[in-house]
Amino acid sequence: MKKLVLIFCVLFVAFNFAVAQVWTYDSDFKTGSQYHGVAVAPDGKVWVDAFGPKDILPIAPGDTLKSYPIYVFNADGSPADFSPIRTFTIGPSGPLDTLKYTGRGISKDNNGNMMACSGYLYRFDYTTGLCINKYIYNYPPDPAPFWSLSDAGATSDGYIILTRVSAGQPIIILDPDFAEYGRVADASNCLQRSVEVSPDGNEVYVGAIYAGTNGVRHYHSDNGVDGPYTLVDTLGTVFYNGGENDTTHVMWAQSLDRDNNGLLWVGTYWAEVGAYDFTGWYALDPTQNYAIVDQVGANVKRALLTGESVPADSVLTPRGMSWTADGKTMYTADFDGRAVKKWTNANPKGPGSQPLELCSLVKCNVTSIDYTDNGIALTFKLMQAYPNPFNPTANIPFDLGRPYHVKLVVYDVNGRVVTTLVDQNLTPGHYSYQFNGVNLASGTYYYQIQVDGKAQTKSMLLVK
Repeated sequence: MKKLVLIFCVLFVAFNFAVAQVWTYDSDFKTGSQYHGVAVAPDGKVWVDAFGPKDILPIAPGDTLKSYPIYVFNADGSPADFSPIRTFTIGPSGPLDTLKYTGRGISKDNNGNMMACSGYLYRFDYTTGLCINKYIYNYPPDPAPFWSLSDAGATSDGYIILTRVSAGQPIIILDPDFAEYGRVADASNCLQRSVEVSPDGNEVYVGAIYAGTNGVRHYHSDNGVDGPYTLVDTLGTVFYNGGENDTTHVMWAQSLDRDNNGLLWVGTYWAEVGAYDFTGWYALDPTQNYAIVDQVGANVKRALLTGESVPADSVLTPRGMSWTADGKTMYTADFDGRAVKKWTNANPKGPGSQPLELCSLVKCNVTSIDYTDNGIALTFKLMQAYPNPFNPTANIPFDLGRPYHVKLVVYDVNGRVVTTLVDQNLTPGHYSYQFNGVNLASGTYYYQIQVDGKAQTKSMLLVK
């Protein structure tokens, strides 16, 4: 009898552990606006901003001013005593200001204070709602310095990184006092609505949309905010090997947020493409080469196109997300769905979690995982190294459709091995490895990937 009780207890714990690994839809916390950002303060209050609609404030007889308020709610959904925030002073005795531009996102600094992006960047005391700082982004100087800013990211020591939504603008580093400190990059070549940064400042992520290569632009610096930063990869492109339905699935990175456990969450949906790409929020694990280890939000657009029923936890256009202090309650902003949704998970995933199967995330619609490229059956895809020509370093990207032992070797024109970049087991996903030719002569070099007894080879040119 004791054995049976013990077995039952073990099974009960295992069952509950498995169930606890899944985010469960709780409710629509707030509805009615085009919500862009959401952030949970250390005291549990939920801050949200919206792209619209706007409020019209009377300021004098016959005169009005528009405002895009920030709303602050207690955990039970009731308004905080200082909500909504429409007008305020900068500091205790500064000039009166108004939130007169559309909300573009809310995130927390290292102290839990709220950073609200619109035409400007504001920082609010999360306990009182009072404005602490204001930053005016004006690069390059032009008649419209209030153009929309991206959602900002902050390091553990208070440095802040942000840019504009529009392409071609610098990615700026601010010090903890909102003074300009440096740059991650002089210009971006994509539209971006969100920036995230690792606590130490070594990794900066920018969500790329409406770009030649969409996904999460990943910049790295060995020295944190002191730089220099180098663009090392674009995350969020997964190649699926599926016979005649062979596709590359791309994340349109509309939002980026880091959870309490260190996973990087991407809010994404398919917009301009015809394939079934990612729709919802997806967690990338930095410790597993950014493998997808968690997901929340049902793909309502896919359901609408295929005639499937629309689930209660559906999502149209994901934006920001945030977590309570214990990490067990999540809030997500759905722009076109006009809702801030609440989710719960008794035991959220963290780094090292099992990567998710691709076909559980997107519409594969296949029965085979092999595909044919020029008559050769493959389970991987080797891309062109870039830049090409290069001097002295080149990035060699490839996609892996299934877990395999992978070997990536660089040869000279005589077939001699120059270096082996990879020789290990890898999980499915997108990879990029750097080849350094600083001590090599100019000329053509060949790189070959070997997977499951098959190989692909491409060339690159070193010019000094």
